[in-house]
Amino acid sequence: MDNLESQRDGESFLLKLTEIIRNNFDNEQFGVKEAARIFGVSRSHLHRRLKKLTGKSVSQFIRELRLEKAMELLQKDMATVSEIAYSVGFHSPTYFNTCFKERYGFTPGEAKIREHLELERPKFKKTGKEKTIFIVVLGILFLITMFSYINNRSILSKLQKDTPSISPLLSDDSTKSIAVLPFKNWSGDPELEYISDGMTDAVISRISEIKEMDRVVPFTSSVQFKNSEKSMPELAKTLNVFYILEGNFQKQGSQFKINLRLNDGPLNKQIWSGSYSGEWKTNEIFEIQSKVAENVANIMNVKLTERDYDAFTGIPTKSEEAYNYYLLAEYQNNKFNQTSFKNAIPLYEKAFAMDSTFVEPLLGLADIYVTGGAVWGLYGEQEAWRNAKFYLQKASAIDGENVRLSDQLFVGKFYFEWDFEAVEQYISDNYAHKGADNWNEYLFVDYYIKTGKCAYALSELNKLILEDPSFGWLFAIRASVIFFLYSAAEAKKELKHIDPLFLDDMFYLREAAKWYYYFGAYEESRLMLEKLMNSFPDRPPIVAWLNAVHFEMANNRSGVQESLSTLQKHYVKGSSGSPAWFMALYYCHIQEDREVFKWLQKSYDNHEVEMTWLRAEPLLAPYRQDPRYLDLYKKMKFPVPPLSSLD
Repeated sequence: MDNLESQRDGESFLLKLTEIIRNNFDNEQFGVKEAARIFGVSRSHLHRRLKKLTGKSVSQFIRELRLEKAMELLQKDMATVSEIAYSVGFHSPTYFNTCFKERYGFTPGEAKIREHLELERPKFKKTGKEKTIFIVVLGILFLITMFSYINNRSILSKLQKDTPSISPLLSDDSTKSIAVLPFKNWSGDPELEYISDGMTDAVISRISEIKEMDRVVPFTSSVQFKNSEKSMPELAKTLNVFYILEGNFQKQGSQFKINLRLNDGPLNKQIWSGSYSGEWKTNEIFEIQSKVAENVANIMNVKLTERDYDAFTGIPTKSEEAYNYYLLAEYQNNKFNQTSFKNAIPLYEKAFAMDSTFVEPLLGLADIYVTGGAVWGLYGEQEAWRNAKFYLQKASAIDGENVRLSDQLFVGKFYFEWDFEAVEQYISDNYAHKGADNWNEYLFVDYYIKTGKCAYALSELNKLILEDPSFGWLFAIRASVIFFLYSAAEAKKELKHIDPLFLDDMFYLREAAKWYYYFGAYEESRLMLEKLMNSFPDRPPIVAWLNAVHFEMANNRSGVQESLSTLQKHYVKGSSGSPAWFMALYYCHIQEDREVFKWLQKSYDNHEVEMTWLRAEPLLAPYRQDPRYLDLYKKMKFPVPPLSSLD
């Protein structure tokens, strides 16, 4: 294509897109997704093409066309500012005023008289002498300002030293923190519990999209307090937030209603309440979710940006049936066990079948396969990763810029492909863009531990725990890092301090049983394992290994054989959970070198997830100079040299 033809093609593209946008000015729900659908291309293709031609994103292009039309209507004085804002597609006059002033430098109210004022305003031309005086005055003012600033800083510094410390919950930054407790189901039908939980999760997601929010507790954390009897101050302290939003959800026939209360958590004081009702149609559902997020942000004095409003206008699906199936799937997925994962898969599939542009069910399916393939013996690890990639590729064709998509992709690249180079680059590129509930934060920690950057891992863990202290397994992982950096005694002390808080947490019990064993605290490990076995039915390979080593220490041969048989069955079936790796660890425990490397090789051949522990695994310390170990290490392509036997 020559330059002239390419130019004409670009002009044609812009004319068509502009026409589509102008035809939808009155539709406040119109956004990037709708523009791409009408144009007949994917969102990512539309974005790339427009960015190349104009240097602008699609949302920016839409917004500027709306503002240009608004300016035209304002200058003709055809309606009030609010009416014009709505007529060109802004769902909030406040946001319209902000965008308008940012673009034109004056408010919409001034636009009607701006031209007249410009004509009447006298024009002055500065002489060279006047310009010199002006610059000198500015310089003097700058010096005065800097002197005052430095003087005040020294005074302020002294005041800060003399002022007693206060609770971090009362700091300026932390007031932009919120937890949304699961909405109570007041519909009179327990079968609708999934909808009340789904609405809670959706509101949390909308609030989480607000750029200036410092902390939004993820649903997976707040759901633990669904029936909690803790007071508001106790919840605020536990979840490390200032605001707590609570409420109830009612659905009768095709109508629904949400009643909400926003509380100052530390003071146990209600500061706002509101009710929202509508028909159970997707456009109304998502509109109300957005209004809740916007109102809560305004009450919290959080400034909303144009990016925030763009996110609010997005509608994941227009199909009520698809959304219902999606909520059911999420309800099952959030239970986080083998049975619930199996239940969630067909529900996600039905949701996507109802709307082939609905990207969230695809991400939900990918999430289940990534988790099920990495942790439980649900699917073979490579089979799980093939399935996950299949859904991620389909999601990418719909919304290639989705953050969850890239997170899951690189989680898979690390655990299933062992692509250390790609993950290293991803961490470098995305370190500053972590989200409160994203996979990537946990990926960063695990990657740091397994590549010898434990000081970085400890720093990240401290931040994660400060942000959300309800995830018990984070404390267990922090104890493991203390073990690597300092000593088993200090690590054991860390766990003992935390134990009473998480004895009902499956993941904490599992990690604590594992790490107590490494610390040489065998009785504590046995007690954690016993509690885990009595409280939860899931039996991934790690549990079979822990049973095997404890039966070995108790000289219970039948127990050992039963546990090893379980691991071998997992291995023969090609199950996930790295059964060959844990067979190798059992033989490390009893120091049978030949069997250790036999099973390590099988683990490598099966591309098991736990092979990413090859460098850091404590039980492998005696074998780190063995040529067989070094050969496997080289094949894994770790980005750092191996540890020595003494490390």
